[in-house]
Amino acid sequence: MGKYRAKMPGLDSPPCHSIFVGHNPSMHTWETGHYFANPTNRFWNLLAESGIVNANDPKLDDVMVDNFGFGFCDVIETPGNDASKVSRHDFKLNAASFLKRIDKYALSMNGTLKRICFVGKRQWKLLFTPILAQCVHGKQSVEHRPLNWPVSLAEVDVWVLPSPSGRAVLSNEERVATYHDLASEIHSF
Repeated sequence: MGKYRAKMPGLDSPPCHSIFVGHNPSMHTWETGHYFANPTNRFWNLLAESGIVNANDPKLDDVMVDNFGFGFCDVIETPGNDASKVSRHDFKLNAASFLKRIDKYALSMNGTLKRICFVGKRQWKLLFTPILAQCVHGKQSVEHRPLNWPVSLAEVDVWVLPSPSGRAVLSNEERVATYHDLASEIHSF
């Protein structure tokens, strides 16, 4: 078994305001215990470029959780390097468990959670029944939530960020623009 686990602030950490939600952990994440640890994943570069954080370090997830009020989790907690190999059926089997986990996280934060940031469109789209045909990057409409969306998250913003995967075909400008928007919102509080 790997070192992987969801990372949420503890009692000595600042209150959690934002949770980054991945699809499933890569083998690098599973083995190292650090989110977005695959060398081809641009997540940490995007956070640094956008100004969300000031460093680019694959172990920065611990610092962000312990010192800056961020959390990390995945919809599916089974490791693999190719998210496209996770079937819709597998995703549907894990969706209810994910919604319970995210509800538990939100309730434990006593109202400090401001946003859930899906790192890629697929995990957001697959929470809907039927599956969303399309969605745009950025903050999602508060009126548009999946069935069974936890009541504790009714007022929490949902963001869909471009995938940082090296396999996603986007220009750097397209990719970083939404991260810039998110940085502006995070730093405005």
